[in-house]
Amino acid sequence: MAEIKSALEIAMERAEKIGSLSREELDAQKWEERGKKTAAAFINGKLGSLREGLKDVPGEYIQAVLTGASDILLRNIVLPRDPHQWESIRRAMEGLVEIKGSIASQVMPQIEQLLKNYEKTMDHYKQQFKQQVTQAMGNQDMATMQMNSEGLNALASMQEEWNKLSGEITQQFEQQLQPLKAYLRQ
Repeated sequence: MAEIKSALEIAMERAEKIGSLSREELDAQKWEERGKKTAAAFINGKLGSLREGLKDVPGEYIQAVLTGASDILLRNIVLPRDPHQWESIRRAMEGLVEIKGSIASQVMPQIEQLLKNYEKTMDHYKQQFKQQVTQAMGNQDMATMQMNSEGLNALASMQEEWNKLSGEITQQFEQQLQPLKAYLRQ
């Protein structure tokens, strides 16, 4: 069984690790963090381009900065569970194309298509599931079902079934998305 660590233990481990790092490693870590913050600002629309936020990075630390930025950009390319996520997903994709160039340009259409297919698949299954629920409920409405224990059990069972189905769909699409993101990490 995994050991659960307290916040103090985690902080002590980090301090110990930082104490064992060389000056160069500490500087690289600092610049990687700068890349992460710059990427986050870009995704949030506070920067027009990543280059704008990275123009004053010394040459010896550009790789660390780009590593940090790539990490944040890739974390923001996710399966869209909500239409509002598309804005940050698209910004993250733009940022990766900006810093990775043609490699990212080749992969982004595949990623975008995969994300759109995920949305369509989830919408399709959601509609099918709603129809099944409506048929199973018959003439009862949700308010009536929530008033009695039998109805509550039925609703809980339906929710559990939907969670299982949506989890399986998400897992299938995640398995397709991960190799594409791994390719962009290189």
